[in-house]
Amino acid sequence: MGLLTDYLAAALKSANYKPGEGGFIEGAVPEIPGLLVRGRTFEECRERLRSELETWLARALLSHQALPELGGAGALLQELALSTHPSTNPVEQAILQNTRTILQELRSLRRGGGGGRPEAQPAAPAPQAQPQAQPQPKRPGLKVADYLAEVGLQLKPSLPPSNEAEDKALERLAGFMGERYSAFEGLYARLKSAAARGGADFQYSLSALSQQDIGTNTQICLWLKEAGLLQKYTYSSKQRRIYARPSSEGKHQGFLTGGWFERYVRQRVQLSLRRRNIPYDLEANPLILYPNGDRFEVDLLVRTPNRFLLVECKTGEFDEALDRHQRIASDLRIPAKQVLYVLLGIPEPVLDELSSQWGFTFANEKTLDEQLEAVLV
Repeated sequence: MGLLTDYLAAALKSANYKPGEGGFIEGAVPEIPGLLVRGRTFEECRERLRSELETWLARALLSHQALPELGGAGALLQELALSTHPSTNPVEQAILQNTRTILQELRSLRRGGGGGRPEAQPAAPAPQAQPQAQPQPKRPGLKVADYLAEVGLQLKPSLPPSNEAEDKALERLAGFMGERYSAFEGLYARLKSAAARGGADFQYSLSALSQQDIGTNTQICLWLKEAGLLQKYTYSSKQRRIYARPSSEGKHQGFLTGGWFERYVRQRVQLSLRRRNIPYDLEANPLILYPNGDRFEVDLLVRTPNRFLLVECKTGEFDEALDRHQRIASDLRIPAKQVLYVLLGIPEPVLDELSSQWGFTFANEKTLDEQLEAVLV
């Protein structure tokens, strides 16, 4: 390969990718400050990063900007640029202005497109608003605790996160996992099983997946490893197989076996309420305390001016919990349809049967937004 190709390849190899706002993936090269791109998939993010790197490199060479050493080619490229394009060259500004167009034409030819100037590229989609880790400030008259007191019950809120930075990272990871669940459903089944066994080794073949889904699966594993949720992780590109071991820590196992899904559902609930400008109070993972000493932990309690919702999220068995939540709904004096059960990966016909049998509102990760609209209106 030539110097330019070597340098770009080294820059891409050095790139870091992480979940961003709105479910996007962010890509950056640590050695090049200020260079940041976003994409909806790993492949899209990588391609945009490649494009920006090409433009940045051309501009850096033409303006004699110092290049970071990547792959040992930085100094050689800098020397070549100085000898080829001295700073007094009168056509330098024209070259700079046309750099992006030229590079787009080259990329078009490289992909098999026709010659000539490329059509205008569509703007990158703006990141969707992502719900914050914490709910809106509580408004007078809407507090969940006040409602429970009215029906003779007490609320014990969950403890706030001890590490805000870690909690924010988990929020982003949960959002990404929820948005991409269909692409890593098989991997998650293995991961959850291994976590439930206390952190057992497992492996998973990606040979039947598309390149895009392979990228999603490996990227999720990388982020899980960075967050300490995987003790070890390797990917064999030759075998297209993942080798990993989940963390044995209790809080990590809780996230992997279902905590991430609870976070994702909460994010969708908050986003749905905010889109409709509905004031609300929300309690995540609180305890409901009964006068006789009984206590039940629930996933979400949500109060709006005209609704009180009980939300439960399940990534596995749920049958045994239905009777308990039927009792809680009765004690909360709310209609059965205001109990929202979100069941990961359960087909819609099964959800319809459950709704007919229990009267609750059932949803999966695909129908959640639709069912939220139904229970909130």
